[in-house]
Amino acid sequence: MKDKITKKNGFTMAELLIVVAIIAVLVAVAIPIFNKQLEKSREAYDIATMRQAASAAVELYYAGVTKDTASSVGLLWNNGGAEGDNAFGIYDPSAGEFLPYKSNSNEAKKLCYGKGTKTDGGTSYTMGNDRGAYSSTDDYTNAVVMIAIYPNAAKPHVDIYWKDTKGSNAGKYVGGQNKPNEPKYSIRININ
Repeated sequence: MKDKITKKNGFTMAELLIVVAIIAVLVAVAIPIFNKQLEKSREAYDIATMRQAASAAVELYYAGVTKDTASSVGLLWNNGGAEGDNAFGIYDPSAGEFLPYKSNSNEAKKLCYGKGTKTDGGTSYTMGNDRGAYSSTDDYTNAVVMIAIYPNAAKPHVDIYWKDTKGSNAGKYVGGQNKPNEPKYSIRININ
């Protein structure tokens, strides 16, 4: 018997290179889209945290925030100021509670929970501030959400904003200031 030589069909080297090139093009197109969607989810998390803090602060306002009640829930009290007395502090979303804010405290430095990076995810959110509540091109990774409740102001209100707690920007508002002691980006809820 003669051994039969069978010809096996397979891919040529050129065909394999074409397939690899097509896959490389698809991956190159997909990565920026994936990164933008990932950044949008980070920004959405940050905005949801601000809204959660706003809800807790408004609830505290209606419960009757005073110097005594502020300290009992973990806030600091500031006497006087341009808009009157206020209660202020850090909002901890993992526990749903407030913590006192000291710009160089170790607790604030450990708590950093912002997710948004300088990559622009294109998210915008405006609430009570014509400049916006959140900047999608700023870095929030070393920041915490701050709340300030002004129960005795001429127009009582609650402000929610981000402040850096680490690095060279520690103690500064994320996104900068509009005026002294006023963050450029914030949620402002006017209480009637």
